[in-house]
Amino acid sequence: MKVAALIVGEPHGPELWTLRKISSVRCEAHVVQAVHKSVVPKWKLLRSRIRELGFFATASRWLGKRLIGAREEERAEQVLDELFDVQSLREWWAQCGLAPVRVPQLNHPDCKAAIEKIAPDVIVRVSGGILKPHIFSQAKLAALNIHHGRAPLIRGVSSTPWGIIENRPEWIGATIHLIDKGIDTGAVLWRGAPQLTPGDTDVTLHFRIHLEAVDALVRILEEYAATGSARACVAATHEASTYRSAFGLGAWTKFLLLRRGRSSRVLLERAIEC
Repeated sequence: MKVAALIVGEPHGPELWTLRKISSVRCEAHVVQAVHKSVVPKWKLLRSRIRELGFFATASRWLGKRLIGAREEERAEQVLDELFDVQSLREWWAQCGLAPVRVPQLNHPDCKAAIEKIAPDVIVRVSGGILKPHIFSQAKLAALNIHHGRAPLIRGVSSTPWGIIENRPEWIGATIHLIDKGIDTGAVLWRGAPQLTPGDTDVTLHFRIHLEAVDALVRILEEYAATGSARACVAATHEASTYRSAFGLGAWTKFLLLRRGRSSRVLLERAIEC
């Protein structure tokens, strides 16, 4: 079985952990690495965002990213790198022989050509944005995504931080699902949630969630290798589906006031239970 893992930029701890686990499966693993997340000019992205969200919501998101978000994302990346022991993972990456095929962007024609050459049975989106049909349809058996949230309950990005600030513990977890034309709407193959522990933050939750999800991914890949298919974990039809996108300034401020989760209601209630 051939597996094509898709990443964007230089991989950090979570991505390297995922790639190493994929390479442990009895398969022929390939990596396609995009240089950029998007090749669309920034002014076009801004215009599109204003049309979608409106001026004030777009301004709030921009201010939140500039004043708080960029620093918080860098902090989270550093902590996750420590938790995943990124130094040893980088040593493995340099010696593993998985020479990535570099392309401008994951939806670029060059990426399509690279995947066609690999002819994968399974595509795994390890990092990056939304894949378009001409990319994920190249998989003979399945295109898989690890969503850090419990789909279809919560779709989009930053599901764990959103669960913290909106007191929605049922959103905190991870899902492995088939990629389709929607956003985190494909058939669910696995869904799990971590044990909430007093003192947890968004980063410690993300770490434990990712470990569980990657172990599940390995089991699913082994199932595809053995049988050519994987059993779907059908979510309850009555579950309401919520979509959340990037934080605005207000959400970032509330997130910090909740001490990145330590003072959130969902974790304080867990502390009382303990």
